[in-house]
Amino acid sequence: MTSGATDTPRSGLPPAAGELTWHTLGADQVLRSEGVDGQRGLSSAEVAERTQRFGPNEFAAGRAEPRWHAFLRQYRDPMQLVLLAAGIGSLYPLKQLGTGILLILLTLFNAVEGLHQEGKATAAVSALQKMVIITAKVRRNGQLAEIPAAQLVPGDIVAIEAGDIVPADGRLVKAATLEVDESELTGESLPAAKGTEPVEGADTPLGDRTDMTYMNTNVTRGAGEFVVTATGMATEVGRISGMLAEEQAVKTPLTRQMDRLTGQILVIAGIALVTSMALNLARGETFIAVFDAAVAFAIAAIPVGLPTVVTTILAWGTEQLAKAGAIMKRLSSTQTLGSTSAINSDKTGTLTLNQMTAVQMTAAGRRYAVDGKGYSTAGRITRVGGQTDIPLDEFLVPMVLASDAVVRDGELIGDPTEGALVVLAAKGGIDAVSTRERYPRIAELPFDAAYKLMATFHKMTGASGKEVIRCFVKGAPDQLLSRAATVADA
Repeated sequence: MTSGATDTPRSGLPPAAGELTWHTLGADQVLRSEGVDGQRGLSSAEVAERTQRFGPNEFAAGRAEPRWHAFLRQYRDPMQLVLLAAGIGSLYPLKQLGTGILLILLTLFNAVEGLHQEGKATAAVSALQKMVIITAKVRRNGQLAEIPAAQLVPGDIVAIEAGDIVPADGRLVKAATLEVDESELTGESLPAAKGTEPVEGADTPLGDRTDMTYMNTNVTRGAGEFVVTATGMATEVGRISGMLAEEQAVKTPLTRQMDRLTGQILVIAGIALVTSMALNLARGETFIAVFDAAVAFAIAAIPVGLPTVVTTILAWGTEQLAKAGAIMKRLSSTQTLGSTSAINSDKTGTLTLNQMTAVQMTAAGRRYAVDGKGYSTAGRITRVGGQTDIPLDEFLVPMVLASDAVVRDGELIGDPTEGALVVLAAKGGIDAVSTRERYPRIAELPFDAAYKLMATFHKMTGASGKEVIRCFVKGAPDQLLSRAATVADA
């Protein structure tokens, strides 16, 4: 066994690239190195111990900006500085108490208003981020469960299928026509085909590690299972997040334009101030009177409410975007997104409650109605009057065996369409757990958008009493009918 697998550090810091050798090990070696049973997964006690040891599967949060620092940041605006300088100058040497206090209070109002608007936008973004929770289908204590991805630990056995987001880095132990879009990490435009065979060479580039999956990549085809090898900041995308956190913030186009406008206004006001003072002094006016008039003239030339107006508009835009499901980390980014002319998106899953329920069934020329809602197994399958009744087992059993969904106490783990089929079978008296144990799956063809069907193979006893391997298929009607040679009739 390669020693690098057991020596990979998981102290919360990203390991060096040379230490990532999981891709060179066989699936059995990885399971042994992680101390996990591939069929049962981790126990609750092991999960608790590893959570304490490795921490949650989350990126390190950036250091929160102190309120006092955010308040002082409001005074980086040149207009604020000019107003503050004018206020201090009015207090001394001009000794214009009322004018000086008014100008200083105006800068305080601008700063407090800017801080308040930023706080409202931050609160809206934080509330939205709490709603965006990626879940993972994980095997623990011998049962499949769906948990928030943040609760994953190294050694967990995670199941993935087309449409899923990979919740952590891991070594594949099962893969069936599996393809993953890793463009965020590799830059490759096409999804990468994945398998379980180890890859030779510890220094193999990330894009060529066909037996690995990486956090935040998208499964585009097939299905598989992997054992988690890295979580949080130890993942590849976590390393990138750490590097990005060290990058200095750059100014947005709006910020640069505002700086340019401010500079132009200050230059014009400065020239006007100097010219005004020179002309009035040449006419014999006192310096105090000239300077007082010049400061008032310069202040009048400065749009004192501009910082507040800009901040308010950006904060309002950020709140509106948050309500629409768009997360903006900084107010200035709102203007950049506002320049977008078109956004292309794709819908996955189902609408509203993300639940599907079978309400009608046709079998052997007979029509049936189905009671119940959601994923509750309470309900009946009733037939149309005047029809002779037939056994439904041969139609309901494939719904359970050719599906991966698990329905427990009205809660679904898996695909909504498969969940509807499993519930339909349960209403017909078929127990999914015992049926799957009685007829274990020996091979499968996962659902794929290219051929729109899924097939599973099981050992069963035929009509002659001999053991046979039977294939059950579910999919789009046009695809199944084009492949069918006979039809069930009575």
